[in-house]
Parts: sequence; structure tokens; C-alpha cells
Amino acid sequence: MYLTIGITLPDDLRDALLALQNHFQDKSWEPASFLFLPLCTLGEVTQPLTLEELDHALHGLRLKEPASFVPDGFDVFTRRDRITLELRVRSPSLDHLSVKSLSAAKRAGVRNARICAPLSIPLATISAVPPEDVSAWIQLHHQIVFTTSSISEITLFRSWKNRETTLFTPEANYLFAPPGSFV
Repeated sequence: MYLTIGITLPDDLRDALLALQNHFQDKSWEPASFLFLPLCTLGEVTQPLTLEELDHALHGLRLKEPASFVPDGFDVFTRRDRITLELRVRSPSLDHLSVKSLSAAKRAGVRNARICAPLSIPLATISAVPPEDVSAWIQLHHQIVFTTSSISEITLFRSWKNRETTLFTPEANYLFAPPGSFV
């Protein structure tokens, strides 16, 4: 199974982004199948011992305080000849958490792990539309006011990838530390 470590979105942000996806211009805008903030991808992990070590390593992640989650506007990227619309996230604590997650995965024996940079929430893949037009459409039609949230857990997502779609399923949640124990 293909694994990714990420953040489940706060409900208000998720609802706003789903509403945005429902107003895409036409069929050349393909909404992302699952909204979340990827921190690092682990790739195919099938060895039971590696999965067990990964679970143990993720349970051991600690931060001094909850991580701030600050949406910072939309961005358009060209990746593998595809245009993607993404919501940038600005958060030094989440950057640090992504590095800690990557290190924990590598210590657990995951070989192909890599960090997701820049931190952003994929919203759609767009074909046959110039990136400038996508950016202009977002700026003109959907001014969303984002609020800062605190995050205290990460999620391990499992996905089954094929050419047409990627379906992500939350597999397990991991608290950075038990509630009230931040020091």
C-alpha cells in the first residue's frame, strides 16, 4: 500500500474548500479526490515489520506545543505536465513536523520517504487551461477568508494509485503528545 503522512483539515476549512471545488469552471478542472495537507510521502510500504516500526515511531513524535495551521492563499503549480491548483500553508511548526515525520519514517525502515514541499493542499488538476487563467479565476471569483487553526495530530493515509485517480483513506491518527501534556 502507498502511504502518506499528513494533516486532516479542520472542518471549517474543509467545507470552504469543498464549496470551492463545486464551483470549478468546467470538466477540465478535476477536483482532488480527498482534501488533506500532505507532510511527507512514504511510497509503497508492505513489510509487516516496517509497518509496525512506523506505527511505533509515529506514536513517539512530540512537539512542545500544537502546530499552527495558517492557510496562505492559492497557488498554481505545473507538475509532471499537469497544472495543479493548491492552497499554500504557512507554518514553521508544520515544516518542522514534516521533517520529524520523515526522520521517524526513515528510522522505521521506510526507504523511499520524501518530504512534501512546499506545504500545500492539492485542490484540483487542471488540463488545457493556462496557469495564469486559473490563478486569475480564483482571485476574481472566490475570495475566502481563512482562519488560523491549531493542529495536535497527524494522520497516516493509505492510497491506491492508478493513472486516473488517487483515493486516499485515513489509516491511523497520531497525537504529537497526549492532550494537556505539552511542555
